[in-house]
Amino acid sequence: MDETQVHLNVGLALALSRRWDEACQEFESAAASDPRDAEARFQLGKACQALGRWEQAAEAFQAAARLDPTRSEAKARAGQVLAHLGRKEEALAALEEALKEDPSNVQALNEVGDLLLAAGDAAGATQAWRASLRIQGSQAETSFKLGFALESQGLLEEAADSYQAARAATPRRLPVLLALASVLERLGKPLEAAETLAGAVASRPGDAGLVTRWAALLEVLGDASPAEDALRKALQLDPGNAMAASQLGCLLAAKGKNAEAEALLKGAEPGLPEGGRKRAIAAWLDQHSGDVEAALAGYRAAVDMEPTLAFAWEGIAAILYRRADLVHALEAYEQLARLRPREPEALVRIGSLNLKLGKAGAAKAAWEAALVLQPNNALVRKNLAVLGGGA
Repeated sequence: MDETQVHLNVGLALALSRRWDEACQEFESAAASDPRDAEARFQLGKACQALGRWEQAAEAFQAAARLDPTRSEAKARAGQVLAHLGRKEEALAALEEALKEDPSNVQALNEVGDLLLAAGDAAGATQAWRASLRIQGSQAETSFKLGFALESQGLLEEAADSYQAARAATPRRLPVLLALASVLERLGKPLEAAETLAGAVASRPGDAGLVTRWAALLEVLGDASPAEDALRKALQLDPGNAMAASQLGCLLAAKGKNAEAEALLKGAEPGLPEGGRKRAIAAWLDQHSGDVEAALAGYRAAVDMEPTLAFAWEGIAAILYRRADLVHALEAYEQLARLRPREPEALVRIGSLNLKLGKAGAAKAAWEAALVLQPNNALVRKNLAVLGGGA
């Protein structure tokens, strides 16, 4: 056995025992013994990489690739190390060379995806990660990154699928759950988003901000009691949580519990950032103090800033209804029904307004929809019976 092979064998044995310093010395001796031995350079690179000697590792892997141009793994590892060193263009070139030799190198594909995304090429990163996942399907981190790349391109349905794959592999990983919930919300799937956030809350039950976000979705779904419980829990965890206090105040205001709502909203308003929610709360406080004109102006300013703010639309609708501004009240209640599709109250009022406007068919349709959500609503059944819609 020649001297080079002896040093290689000893080095490999030391590497198996993770005695990297000694292994590195043996591989250096092997490379010195035969400067044209690609294996010695490759193993030296691995030992240096394990020791965090990144520059030396890059030189060793590049030397191995030059000595044996067909050795794709040396090129792939060179690319990974160069990426770590921030030498991104060299890294990408090395990885692309590796993939020419071995298009199925999953690690190289993933590294290429990372580099392309960092360079702002989300489409290129998507292509690399999809190729990687076709070869090796169960990769939680790659699926998560792919979801991010797809989301950044506005491909929300595909992003949700990718986040779901990451979740299947790592069911309790918080960043995955939060990203998936966010995309589901953007897709208009509040029920699925709430279920996902419930999993996140189970993973981190002491996170007041997370509990608050979950409660907001529960409210959208019409689950007022669980939303109230969640918000009270959030305030127990963080008594100074202005967002939780404001959401709970809005929820209680909708239930007619004005005294507690007023205390919560007055306390929360100064701590909220400027925006639609803060304007809406100020409007409710104006309305509660009797200044209806200021309240209506405030609610309208709030929805101009945040068009999906149901609390503000509720205030607008209620004021316009009391003023008998039927057409505009109907528009506001229709917007509210779109934002809270699982709550029957807006649909009941839509039915009444349509009937007053002489639109019996539209009134019947609204009441029938309300009855689906609340089958035991006696008033709706009575109204439908009058219209000939059955009871």
